[in-house]
Amino acid sequence: MNLQQIQSKISSMEIDVLKAVQQRTLEKYTAGPSVEHARMFFLLLPFFDGKQWSGKIEASAKTVSIVYAALHAHDQVKEDAPVTKKQQLTVLAGDFYSGIYYHMLTNLKNIPLIQRIASAIVQVSEKKASFYEETVFSLAEIDETIEVIESELLTAFYDFYGYDEYTPLAKLMLNYLRYSEELECLQRDGHTHVLRLLKETLQYDLHTESWLLEKLDNLHDQIVKCVNGYAFDYELKHFMLHQITPHQHRAEQLTREG
Repeated sequence: MNLQQIQSKISSMEIDVLKAVQQRTLEKYTAGPSVEHARMFFLLLPFFDGKQWSGKIEASAKTVSIVYAALHAHDQVKEDAPVTKKQQLTVLAGDFYSGIYYHMLTNLKNIPLIQRIASAIVQVSEKKASFYEETVFSLAEIDETIEVIESELLTAFYDFYGYDEYTPLAKLMLNYLRYSEELECLQRDGHTHVLRLLKETLQYDLHTESWLLEKLDNLHDQIVKCVNGYAFDYELKHFMLHQITPHQHRAEQLTREG
């Protein structure tokens, strides 16, 4: 499968997911569902790698993608923001997406899968709730929290269908993407729960930026090593390293600029 075919399959699944959660009023007043290509890619990775695949498995993958969209919608509600129509409808959008994935899970008539995904949703929700605790997290605890939030649903999908060989790689890459987003947010003076926790632990913004840069370099080194440990074909490896997690040695760049 070449790069164009990989991208085309991801886009096709994205269209299907967006159609499943289409709602005119929510589209008009909210940011719409978060359907990230990287997560789509990892849900489809077994298919790209030539593993056994079926319509039911792909339907499950689409459902997991909608679960991610539902959880992300609830994240967009700012606790200190005034109550606006957009905020109210964003809450409603999360509930709407939740209703869609419950409906899709029911249609699958696969109780063990529903139980596994429900367990993953609980774990992710508990980690997100921990952001509101008034405690200082260690760096290891922040790492663990991000890993669960970013990859627990995907891990549930992999475990259920016997694709768990991809779990280590998916965790590394999804963590990389999350820390990249946190770094970009920090550099434009933005605020997130994770940045607040990192600043409380590391105490200074510059320390937080340096830590994130070194973290990304370290994760990228692990990703390259991990990718090369699989028997992926060249196109698939290229797509992962250059389309999913493109990387520059930004920690070295900061040192030179400093």
